[in-house]
Amino acid sequence: MFEPAGLVDLLAQVLRCREPRALLEALTIDEEGACGFPAGRTFLYMRGDAGLHRHPAESDDDCDHLLDAVHDALRTGRRTLLNAAGWQTHVLPLSCEGPPWGALAVALDGGSGDGAWRDRPEALDVLAECCARALSAHAGGTGHADGAAHAGCAAHTDGPAHTDGPAHTDGPAHADGTRLDEAAQAAQAGVFAWDFTADNVYWDERTCAIYGVDPATFDGKGETFFALLYPDDVPVLQAAIARVTEEVVTAQARGAAEEAGRYHLGYRVRHADGSVHSVAEFGRVILDDQGRPARALGLVMETGAEHDRSPRGSVSADSSRDSFLFTLTRALSQAITVQDVTRVMTQLARPALGAENLVLGIEEAGRLTIVGETAVAPSLSHLRGPAHTVMAMAALQEQALFIEDLSRHTGPELAELAATGDVPPRSWVVLSLGSTDHITGACLIAFAGPRKFDSGERTFYTAVAVILTQSLERALLFDTEHQRATDLQEAMLPRHLPTLDSLKVHSRYLPGTQGMHIGGDWYDLLPLRDGTAALVIGDVQGHDAHASAVMGQLRVALRACAEAGLPPGALLGQVNRVLCDLDTDRFATCTYLVLDPKAGTLLGARAGHLHPLRIQRGVVSEVVLTGGPPLGVDPAAVFPTATTAVAGDEALVLFTDGLVERRDADIDVCVRNMIDDIHRWGNLSEQEVDLGELVEFLAGRDAPERIDDVALLAVQRVAGAGA
Repeated sequence: MFEPAGLVDLLAQVLRCREPRALLEALTIDEEGACGFPAGRTFLYMRGDAGLHRHPAESDDDCDHLLDAVHDALRTGRRTLLNAAGWQTHVLPLSCEGPPWGALAVALDGGSGDGAWRDRPEALDVLAECCARALSAHAGGTGHADGAAHAGCAAHTDGPAHTDGPAHTDGPAHADGTRLDEAAQAAQAGVFAWDFTADNVYWDERTCAIYGVDPATFDGKGETFFALLYPDDVPVLQAAIARVTEEVVTAQARGAAEEAGRYHLGYRVRHADGSVHSVAEFGRVILDDQGRPARALGLVMETGAEHDRSPRGSVSADSSRDSFLFTLTRALSQAITVQDVTRVMTQLARPALGAENLVLGIEEAGRLTIVGETAVAPSLSHLRGPAHTVMAMAALQEQALFIEDLSRHTGPELAELAATGDVPPRSWVVLSLGSTDHITGACLIAFAGPRKFDSGERTFYTAVAVILTQSLERALLFDTEHQRATDLQEAMLPRHLPTLDSLKVHSRYLPGTQGMHIGGDWYDLLPLRDGTAALVIGDVQGHDAHASAVMGQLRVALRACAEAGLPPGALLGQVNRVLCDLDTDRFATCTYLVLDPKAGTLLGARAGHLHPLRIQRGVVSEVVLTGGPPLGVDPAAVFPTATTAVAGDEALVLFTDGLVERRDADIDVCVRNMIDDIHRWGNLSEQEVDLGELVEFLAGRDAPERIDDVALLAVQRVAGAGA
C-alpha cells in the first residue's frame, strides 16, 4: 500500500482546496502529526506579475539556497532536493497544461510521521499533482498569483523575503472552498490513485462506497478493481487503459506530455449484493522521471443510467479486444530494442490487462534468458522458478498454455510446484513466441486468483503472441546490429588518453538515449613535439555506423596534421579539404586547441562547433573563437586562429551539443542553462574546481532527457607547471 498512512485522505483534502492558505492548512501536520509537514517549513511559491510570491509571507525562514532550488524546479519541471541544517527539503514543481507556474517546498527531518515520506518519495509527486490541480483555478484558472500578493504572500525579486501583504482573513475564496467541498460530498465523488509499478490502487472511503467495497477489508490490489467490473466492460476498459497509456508515452517522446494522459471513462461495477452501478472516472496517467507510465490519479463518481457516458456504447468484447491489439501493435511498432519491447509489455500491456505480473524471456544458445520481469510479492517469490521452467517448456511448443487455477493444476509442466510450498490460487497465460522454424522466446502473464479463459480470450492472447513475436524478432535484429556498430565506434574512439605531467585530464563519452545510441562524437588529447598539447572535440553528422566510420577517418587525418605541427586554423582547413574529398555527404563540427601548460597560452580554431568553457573560482565563461563553417561544407573555407591565456587553476571544458541540447529549446539558451547550473554546482567562489567531480556533474545532468550522444573533455594545468 502507498505510504504514508492517511495519504489518500490528505489528497482528498488537498483536491478540495482552492486558495493557497487553505492548501497550506491541509498540508501542515495535524494534531496526531500523522500525515503532514512542519508548518514553519512548508511554503508555496507562485509566479506573479511582480515576481515569485511566497505563501505564507509572515515567515522569514527563507534562504538563497531554497530560492535557487525553487528556480531549478521551475526551470526543469523536476523535483529538487535541498539538504541543510539537518532538514531535507523537497521542492516540487506545480504545473497544469504547460510549464511549471509554482512550486511547493516541504521539509522532512525523519521524525513525527515523515519517515514514510522519505521511504516513498514518489508519494510527493502524487501530492504535487493534486496541489497543482487544486490551485489551477486560482486567480482566473491560470495558476499564477495574478500580480498582487494573495493570502498574505510575499513577493521575491532580487532581495530577501519580506512581508508586505496583510494577513489573510476568511473571505470569499475560503467560502468557495467550503462550497466546493460540500458539492463534492453531495456528488459523492471519490479520490483514487493507481500505482502501476506496484499494481496497487488507493481509494478513499467515498471511492470504496462507489465500488461497494468495505474500506477495512480492501486489499489495495489492481486485480480487485478488475474483479469488480461488469464482465462485458472488462475488455472495453482494457482497451481504453492501453490507449491512454500509449498516447501519453507517445506524447512524451515528442515533448508534449502536458497535453496528454487525461481521460474520461464510463463503466459498470457489480456490488456484492449483485446490483450493477454505473461509474464515471476522470483522471490522468502520470509519467515518472524516466518517462515511464507510473500511476493514474483522479476522481470517480456514481452516475445514473441516463447520465452514463460510458465508452461502451454498442462496442462488443471482440471489437474491444481488437482495439487493444491495435494499440499494442502501434506501441510495439515504435519499440526499437528488446528493452523497448519489454517496457511496452510491462508498463502498458500488464496494467491494461489487469495482470499482477508479467515475465518476458528470449531464447539464447538453447536456453531461455529472462529479459523483463515485473516485481513479485515476497509471498510469491517461490513461484519464480516454476514460472521460468514453464516458460522454457512453452517456448518449445507452438501454442499458448492457459492455466486457469495454479493450485489445482496437475499437468507435467508444473511438476516442480509440489516442492515449492503452498501454491496460491492464481492463473497463468504462457505465450509461446516463435514460428515453426525457430524459437524466439516466451511470455508469462500472471493473474491473482483463478479465472476462466473462454474461446474469445484464448484467440486474443494467441494474437498477442503473434504481435509480440514479430516485434521481439525485429528488436533482436536491431540489438545485434547495434552491438556491431557500438564495437565499431569503440574501436574508433581513443582507448586511453595519454598521461601528461603538466595537465589534469578527464574525459567521457555517453551514448544517446534514442535510436542506435551511437554517433560520430569524439574527443582526443595529442601531446605535441614542442611540449604543448592539442585538445580536440568533434561531432560528425548522423547517428549510425557511417557516422562512426567518418569520425574514425577524421581522427586519423587530424592526428597526421597535428604531428606535422600545423597551427589550429591551418589544420582545420586541411582536415576540411580531406572530408570534402571523401565525398561522404556528411559534415562535422570540430574545435582544435593547442595549450602550452607552462606558459598558459592557448591557440584555437573552431569549425561550426560550440565554444569551449573556462571555469575558475566563481567565474564560468565561454572561450570565444570566431570560427568557420562545419567541416565538409566548403573546401575553400577559412578558419581563423585565436589566442588567449589560461590561468593556473582554470579548467577548460570542451563538449559536443548532446551535453546541452534539449527538445524544443534554443541551443544558446541550453548553453546558458548549463553555465547557470555550473554556477550553482558546489561553491566555486571558495574552492578550486575538482575536475573529476565537474565531469561527473556534467555527465549526469538531465541524463534521461538527452537525445544525442556526448563527448566531453576537461583539462586543467597542474600547479607549478609554469615554474
